[in-house]
Amino acid sequence: MAGVQRATLAVAMALLAAPIVIRAQEPGATQAPRADNYYAAGPRVEISTPMDADVVVAGRTVVIGKSVGGDILAAGWDVTLAAPAHDDVRIAGGTVAIDAPVAGDLTIAGREVTTGGGTHVQGRAWITGETVRVLGTFDRTLAVAARSVHIGGEVREPLQVVAEELEILPTARLLAPVTYRGVTTATIAAGAVLTSPLAFERIEPRDARDARAWPTVSTLLFVAHLLIVGLLALYLVPTFEPSIVQTLRRQPGRSLLAGFTLLITLPVAALLLMFTVLGFPLGVALVMCYAMALFGAVLATAFFVGDLEARLFSAGPVTTKRQQAMLLLAGVVTLAALRLVLGGVVVFVSALFGLGALALWLYQLRGHGPALTTA
Repeated sequence: MAGVQRATLAVAMALLAAPIVIRAQEPGATQAPRADNYYAAGPRVEISTPMDADVVVAGRTVVIGKSVGGDILAAGWDVTLAAPAHDDVRIAGGTVAIDAPVAGDLTIAGREVTTGGGTHVQGRAWITGETVRVLGTFDRTLAVAARSVHIGGEVREPLQVVAEELEILPTARLLAPVTYRGVTTATIAAGAVLTSPLAFERIEPRDARDARAWPTVSTLLFVAHLLIVGLLALYLVPTFEPSIVQTLRRQPGRSLLAGFTLLITLPVAALLLMFTVLGFPLGVALVMCYAMALFGAVLATAFFVGDLEARLFSAGPVTTKRQQAMLLLAGVVTLAALRLVLGGVVVFVSALFGLGALALWLYQLRGHGPALTTA
């Protein structure tokens, strides 16, 4: 099972990096700092200059070596945060290493995750992976789901662990209740400080695997698939991104209403057709189109979220496919991070808005509505 998970993660991260490389910086190259958000992708992305705004990066190797004033959204096979982050940090990767203060919330999905002694998270923290080693200081609630968890830091508010095995190291200082749902009892080393008894609930190995594997793998696949299809859309349907973004920007209410209506009526129509002999093929085709439309709807919302971030931070007009690809990267990583924290509701809401926007766009293409000009 572990081997399958590692292979899936490897494929996911390869798919994540490869499409963006052709449009990003060359290996080892750096980009000049900008006053607005920083977007970069490639085989190796390194932040070697302090950044005052948000940073959105993806690549096989990602190194954040200088302080970041805004949010950090990062994805890669090897991701390292070694400088202060002054806002929220969200990372998806194979190997993730954190050894720096984080002023906001921390969300990590990875295969091997380590927070070093220099880590100080002031917000809430969620960590999931295969092996998780926690050092440093956590001011607020820490939740960990992994196969093997090793706690050696200071956790000042409740600690929640779901794992096959839990080890409390001698350096651990757990100053609030600890809840452990696991396969085996926890190992508590001499010298570890626990201010209250550890609450243990025995669970099946399958439950422990599901708690860690599904959020990690599905989030990486979510990012990879949206990026691949989004990049294809940029090349094959050049008007898709500006038209969809403009539709959502100008008609968010109508998009939501249309999306809600289609989400309910299309499955019912397909089901009714499939109950008739002549309509069965049409019903099957409608189901297939419906599934593809839902994926396209989430993609449309990702483009809109990326464009919204660019406008909020005055990134300037988007005129090239490279800029569109960077907006796509920003939107996809943002949705993935929100999905990791909030769950399927993020995908549901994205599908509602995006499905409605797709319908309105197609309606306008057929000449039944006023054309929307891009701004």
